[in-house]
Amino acid sequence: MTTSEDEAICIRHWDYSETSQTVGLFSQKCGLVRAIAKGSRRERGGFSGGVDLLTRAEITLTMKPGTELGTLVEWSLVESFPNIRRGVRANNIAYFAADLVGRLFETHDPHPNMYGGFSHLLRHISAGGEQEDASNELLLLDFQWMTLKEAGLQPILGERTNGVEVVHFDPRDGGRVIEKPNASTWRVRSLTIATLDVLRNQTGEERPDLDPESIVRANRLLAAYIRDTLGEEPFTMRRLFGVLT
Repeated sequence: MTTSEDEAICIRHWDYSETSQTVGLFSQKCGLVRAIAKGSRRERGGFSGGVDLLTRAEITLTMKPGTELGTLVEWSLVESFPNIRRGVRANNIAYFAADLVGRLFETHDPHPNMYGGFSHLLRHISAGGEQEDASNELLLLDFQWMTLKEAGLQPILGERTNGVEVVHFDPRDGGRVIEKPNASTWRVRSLTIATLDVLRNQTGEERPDLDPESIVRANRLLAAYIRDTLGEEPFTMRRLFGVLT
């Protein structure tokens, strides 16, 4: 049996008994893990009052060799991101982000950069609430792009012809932009692809200001691409984006 100290965000939880929970965690050092938190629902337990969704904590975890389910020994709450529970849009973004992390990564496969990006997203949208809509949309776009990149699913895109208003995006060919349409391509505005090109090639202060409408369209394109990759549409995606066409 191995014991490790880490920090993690709770992305799922299930009642195991009247006093215990089974939890899905995205941790900094171990990636996705599932664990049983015995006694976590007791009022005087050692779990900061229970393990709640979309909260971050310092944890102690034990794992037996050859098993997928660990034991959460300690959960010391660090951040609860309260505004996520007050703002509808922030709530929808947060639950969609947690769903992506849970679906696109394998268990016990560490992605520390992804963990940092997830923490940053939750912290930002919690601090801004409903007043930071434009900023939240850009942060969501960054998060979707980072998730695809870390999962090895980043769209290829490719070269675009100058002066063309509409291009053809092929989700079945790794998200490649091609000149001529086929049975699997989607018509996409060149400005939307240009926005994704900025994410691919530039970061931080190097970026030019991006058009808010193009950010929204790029978010919807990446979500549709993820839906096509998964082969299904998560409920959290429909709740956040509505009908994706």
